[in-house]
Amino acid sequence: MWKRIDVVFTIKSPLHIGYLPFKGSVIIPTRYYIIGRNFWGALTKHATEHIVDNPTKEYREIGMQIKDNFRFSYFYLYDNQNIFIPEFSEQGLIFGNNNVIDKSEFEKRFIGSRVLTAIDRDSGTAKDESLHEIEFINEIFIDQNEQIQNTKIIGCVWIKEGTKLNGKEIKIDNNGVFLNDFNLLEELTLGGEQGYGFGKVRLESILNNETFPIKSEHNDNDIKIILEKHSPILSHLKYDKKIDFIGDIELLTGRGYFDVENNVINEISYKKNAGTVLGNINYYFAPGTIVNVEEIKKIMLNWNGTLNICNDY
Repeated sequence: MWKRIDVVFTIKSPLHIGYLPFKGSVIIPTRYYIIGRNFWGALTKHATEHIVDNPTKEYREIGMQIKDNFRFSYFYLYDNQNIFIPEFSEQGLIFGNNNVIDKSEFEKRFIGSRVLTAIDRDSGTAKDESLHEIEFINEIFIDQNEQIQNTKIIGCVWIKEGTKLNGKEIKIDNNGVFLNDFNLLEELTLGGEQGYGFGKVRLESILNNETFPIKSEHNDNDIKIILEKHSPILSHLKYDKKIDFIGDIELLTGRGYFDVENNVINEISYKKNAGTVLGNINYYFAPGTIVNVEEIKKIMLNWNGTLNICNDY
């Protein structure tokens, strides 16, 4: 069986979650949420480097164990009262599950940008003609009372009971997810531009109640997500032309060291550097889209936080 925990992290440095592929502007935009695959990658790196000294292909072995035994929702910005979930509406894109704000206000409150140069991995120096402006989620924001606050994110993690990593059993309590005395969730590094110190998050709390507004059911193997009428989807949902919707469709893929979906590793699918292998590319309904739930029977959660329409459960 699966155990669900609702988790809050505090963002400790600027956070950039990229789009793939993206070309067409000097400004590189960030997503306004963190996709499940980012958490899988961060946890794989964090766990592997704790378990193994100087790991190489161990990233794949432990990554596949995490893929089989963990599930991650998407994570959204959170201020202890409002979860800033996107929603496509007649007024345009809005954010929030309590006090709703529009896109302009959201960007003013949470999004910044910085001019950077790409770093050559071998020399550690700036690459020629690599100047670019990159968006990010700020680690602090000014609230409605003109007070400076730390930016937080909230979402869900599901873990199979009895899960082991590298032969060692995982323990879950109110303080975290532990491998012996090592808290796997205490500190993670998410997203891009990590060479500039971006993406650091620290565990704030594990909540005792289901605060994150996603409904789920599970059996021994699978997790089913239950959509509500007129509510936005909280992950990318595999596109189906028969489904009526209000929102957006986008191409989605992911970068990694190897072909995660097919568990393939060879000279073509395994590369030395992170981000050099692209996963499967498919069309998805974007988070915030409203779909006609009456045309959907069952929705299943994938290892990377995306959703599939499924006839059997």
